[in-house]
Amino acid sequence: MLQFFGRISLLVAAAVLAVALVAPAQAAEVKTKYFSIDLPADWTQPQPVQEGNGALMALFVSGKDGSAVTITVVANGMSAKDAATQTVANMKNGGMSPSDPVEKNGLYESSFSQGQGKGMSWFGSNGKEFAVTTVLGSSLDSGKALLKGLKPVDAKLFPKF
Repeated sequence: MLQFFGRISLLVAAAVLAVALVAPAQAAEVKTKYFSIDLPADWTQPQPVQEGNGALMALFVSGKDGSAVTITVVANGMSAKDAATQTVANMKNGGMSPSDPVEKNGLYESSFSQGQGKGMSWFGSNGKEFAVTTVLGSSLDSGKALLKGLKPVDAKLFPKF
């Protein structure tokens, strides 16, 4: 499990790089067993939702400002606090500058930066799965606006805007 958290910052960096290298596939609605979301015209899904080893990862990118949103759900009963604490520790070890996780509305959140990039992650858990929702970009507003349209199957996993 610690390997998963150690690779989150690498996965986010690789996903953003993939956006620059891959022609995005337009999608109007994305449905998974955990959530559905309608993508506005200026948002794309550069690759299909990835699933494997009990985890699901979705990536969405704004064509307007380059912001990115990642949603990762892991079939593991880890608490939101533990997921946030381990992820933040691994981010610090990887050279990033995350804030300490803070509980808000039943989820834990942490902001972070690395160089000019900044982001915010929310950690939720329902006792069977935990989720990490991350917004990256020069401004977090467009990613948060996209997440207003997120329709969760279990609201305990995702932030509300």
